[in-house]
Amino acid sequence: MDLTKASLLREMLTGTELGTRTTSFAHSLRRYTTRRGGLMLFGPPDDEPWHLTAHLDDELHRAGVEDVRPSLVRWAPPPDAPPHLAIGLDRLRDSGKGESLLIVSEANPADTLLERIEDVRRRGTTIFSIDNGNRDLASLSHESLVPELLVPDGLGSWTTHQVVPDRGDEVLADREPLPEETLTALQEAVAGFEMTQHLVSLAAADPDAGQAGWRRSLRTFIERIGGEPA
Repeated sequence: MDLTKASLLREMLTGTELGTRTTSFAHSLRRYTTRRGGLMLFGPPDDEPWHLTAHLDDELHRAGVEDVRPSLVRWAPPPDAPPHLAIGLDRLRDSGKGESLLIVSEANPADTLLERIEDVRRRGTTIFSIDNGNRDLASLSHESLVPELLVPDGLGSWTTHQVVPDRGDEVLADREPLPEETLTALQEAVAGFEMTQHLVSLAAADPDAGQAGWRRSLRTFIERIGGEPA
């Protein structure tokens, strides 16, 4: 899926659980990564998260956020790999507070992967995961996303739920029903790992992603009261 399609789908998902959770997850990644170069991505040896690393790097660079651009940690990088693809397991042993490790694992993680994650967590690094709901990985993660559990309710009628921050209630906004073939494509897209990774990478580049929650709420409030009168 290209950037334009991903951006349009993110806009359509605004207010749904998938849209809200992926945005919150991405903002937490930014907020808890306080050390420059402290965002690391890691996964199984046979399925390293190249895809998300590349998209995160592109989006953060495009947004001018250079201090949180990610590093792909590899199990056994070849000797002739370029610098950005030559980061090995030693990087995990050097991790610590102010850094974040994002695990992407579509299959159940092997014990060797879980052991590495546990070591990193013990050093004070914040653990995030995008996975299939594995209990062992969930127990090690400070925050998790399980794509297949985040398909929006009421997708058939494409109902969105928009949260009002200061009141905590929900305002429902109904849209026109979508064609059946469009719904099928959307359901397949939003339930998959690829779409979730696109949404996370886009949200990580939001201008207010690195701010604490109360700061975002205050900024929204100020923008509302400072708007031009109708």
